[in-house]
Amino acid sequence: MRPLQRFERRLEGIVSGVFARAFKGDVEPIELAAALKREIDNTARILSRDRRLVPNHFTVELGPEDFERLNAYGRTLNHELANELRDHADIQRYTFSGPIEIELTQQDDLPTGKFRVVSQTVGTQQRSRPQPPPPPDPYAEPYGGETVMQSAPPPPPAPAPIRRGHPQVMLEVNGRRRPVNPPGVVLGRGTDADIQINDPGVSRRHAEIRLMPEGPGGVRVVLVDLGSTNGTLVNGRRAAEADLVDGSTVRIGNTTMTLRLADEPIAQPPSSGW
Repeated sequence: MRPLQRFERRLEGIVSGVFARAFKGDVEPIELAAALKREIDNTARILSRDRRLVPNHFTVELGPEDFERLNAYGRTLNHELANELRDHADIQRYTFSGPIEIELTQQDDLPTGKFRVVSQTVGTQQRSRPQPPPPPDPYAEPYGGETVMQSAPPPPPAPAPIRRGHPQVMLEVNGRRRPVNPPGVVLGRGTDADIQINDPGVSRRHAEIRLMPEGPGGVRVVLVDLGSTNGTLVNGRRAAEADLVDGSTVRIGNTTMTLRLADEPIAQPPSSGW
């Protein structure tokens, strides 16, 4: 059975066949799934030798009648469309820039049965760090014009040593440390996984650890479950996506791993991106 047929059967099963009867002759969910797949195929950008970056935010523009009908099943439909995109990305070795978001909008200029897909690459915005207030001037004249003896200002602190590159990210697996280099690694039981784990409870391509630069000399480490069969636990809690810090534990199948941030920096790649 082809992937789109499986998607249609799964969607019909969730709503007990209501979808199949509701969309005869109009825009069908299987058409949306096919169009979203074509959109990421056409907009994929090379990230590394075997990885390509694809958009993660999609706007589906529909005519008034199609929007009213499809929007009634918005949460169920969006969830299934996102799962279908993840399966397609897993096969094509695509990497999303962030969580998948699908939004249905109404466009009065579109007739029934017609729709448009608009995609965007939306990353996680970095939080702005508050700037400390400027230090008071020790030689400023106080209020009232009185002369106050001031001690000499302390010498400025020695500048911190310059670190070149980002801190080395390591993953402890079964007592061994494995490096995690940009843009990240795929964990799984299959031979095409970057870190292969011989565990029957681990999927062929189970999860991915992604590295994203954050601020000067910093790195954000994110774990993303790739739709595995048994799921992923981060610090003992099931998670589809989670940030990792030094000492975070990741459990897939019967294997527990620990993330470590080493002091030695890793060299940045020659290009501007990871």
